[in-house]
Amino acid sequence: MLLRKHAEGFIDPESVTDRLYTCTLCGRCEDVCPSKIKITEAVQTWRNNHPFKNDALHSFVASVFEKGNPYNELQPEREKWFTQHSINTDPDADTAYFPGCTTSIMQPQIAESFITFCKDRLPLQVIDNVCCGSVLSKIGFPEETQEIMERNIEYFKDRGIKTLITSCAGCYSFFLEYPFTVKVLHTSQVLNNYLDELEPNSMHTTYHDPCHLVRNSITSEPRHILKMLSSYAEKESQSCCGAGGGMLLNFRALADSICSEMLKGFDIDQTMVTACPFCLYHMKRNSFRRMISLEEFATSCIR
Repeated sequence: MLLRKHAEGFIDPESVTDRLYTCTLCGRCEDVCPSKIKITEAVQTWRNNHPFKNDALHSFVASVFEKGNPYNELQPEREKWFTQHSINTDPDADTAYFPGCTTSIMQPQIAESFITFCKDRLPLQVIDNVCCGSVLSKIGFPEETQEIMERNIEYFKDRGIKTLITSCAGCYSFFLEYPFTVKVLHTSQVLNNYLDELEPNSMHTTYHDPCHLVRNSITSEPRHILKMLSSYAEKESQSCCGAGGGMLLNFRALADSICSEMLKGFDIDQTMVTACPFCLYHMKRNSFRRMISLEEFATSCIR
């Protein structure tokens, strides 16, 4: 309706842009749209041609190119989880673990847990000095996104990567859009291969679906792990945490409101588990209850 009214000359472009950036691009609207309109595609196309006038967005872009992450952090800060724990990896392995910027900078315990889990199980090299480009794509910088993708494809090729594993739902979803032949896996798919080596614990758990995994049909794998290794109860409903699509960057109060509403009714006796570092970070900001990543949970079950 907004786009139609703009086309008819009733709304100025800036007003449309302001409104279309208050969207997490989660895609839930498309699930209930009776006309099956590709709403998120329309929103993304508008953003690509009418980027939001926010200096923070341009700072994000500059940081990705200059520092390899959107958070304006220097590489030594990003590598702390790796260097301070003397983590051993195999630089010759053709399978690589890609934590993602949000994991390594904002939720490093996720990366530590996954690498700990994979020790003596799966030879890995670690790639943790580049950004996948997903954030640039979502906030409306298509040319810059394309440049990052091309850089990364060459970098992965030079490193001999055939399989790429990531704990970030956003990175996973975006790597699937890359025009390359590398096999892309989410950590939940990998962890499922080792359930017979793990011991169930007494934890009472529930699960939050990251939107990027829902859109790519990664929903049963995390639940299978939790059902096999804990006392699991499904949430009454699943909805977006409110952080994605640039929402937390541009409209923090609205993002927090969405998250707080989503967390209402969360059983205090349960541990909320999720498979996305950004969801985890955002939910922790809006609740004091126990929340952990799927990687942390699986590592706690090692015999």
